Amino acid sequence: MAGATPLQSNPDIGTLSHSNPSGLDVPPEFKVEVSQDFTVPIDSEMIYRTALRVMYAVSDIGLRQTWLDRDWSSSDGESGIFLEHRDFGGKFPSKLETRHVIWGFNYMLLAMTLSRQYCQTIAVLKWEGAAVGAIYVARRASFGLAWDAEATNQTDDALQLLPQDQDRAGANEAVELSVSYAGATPIDRDLIYLTAIKAMGDAAEQGLDQPVPAIITTGIRKTSWELLSGAGTASFPGILRPRHSRFAVFKTVFKLIEDDRFQKIYVWLKVDGINTAAGGFSQGEIDVTTS
Repeated sequence: MAGATPLQSNPDIGTLSHSNPSGLDVPPEFKVEVSQDFTVPIDSEMIYRTALRVMYAVSDIGLRQTWLDRDWSSSDGESGIFLEHRDFGGKFPSKLETRHVIWGFNYMLLAMTLSRQYCQTIAVLKWEGAAVGAIYVARRASFGLAWDAEATNQTDDALQLLPQDQDRAGANEAVELSVSYAGATPIDRDLIYLTAIKAMGDAAEQGLDQPVPAIITTGIRKTSWELLSGAGTASFPGILRPRHSRFAVFKTVFKLIEDDRFQKIYVWLKVDGINTAAGGFSQGEIDVTTS
């Protein structure tokens, strides 16, 4: 990427997981090198909204599944996110796995959020010292990428982004959300975006179909996403699974976008009409009980 310079003061990659042991577990064999071209600014809102769609798609794929090249365009068609694999040749040319994309993407967005440098960016993903792929955030005109025509035609309408209120393809579960705003204290929208993206990665790492008592993702500056299961209680008899959190956090963020209200929000989750979990976004603990 012409004009790119290595990002200064890269955050420790351990920052992705140290506050959430059940979430992103990044091994020491994985490294990310981030470089930015400050002469090519990109609208931060377009970066985050596109990133939400990227992580929603990536987090639905098995952690060890390999990726070839893929791109997602922003809704205005001016910028996008491009995933590139390194071709190793042979029968299995790609060693770029879903888990690498999740770790690298979270790290890249964390670095951009902390530095407030929203511009053309490349993150080179390395496993055991060898580059396995890269993630680009780029302007279409300056980078010359041929965006996926289908992605270019998408909008940021939550109803169009979500698969008809199904939590994921093939699950055949109707997931319903009820939300309520709490107080009037705003939460920085960038922190909500970053936490939501990390939460979808957390769901993938925990195993989308595994029953869990809770999903807790802690972002920076005490921003958190939580879903707490009633673990079979009379009030909340449903079984919470990470895929429900993946769907719920994605839908909740686009509710915030639709309402243009970025603040503490409570969420109640039903699966096939059965009360399953409660939680939401906050800066501090969610005080919704499920007992």
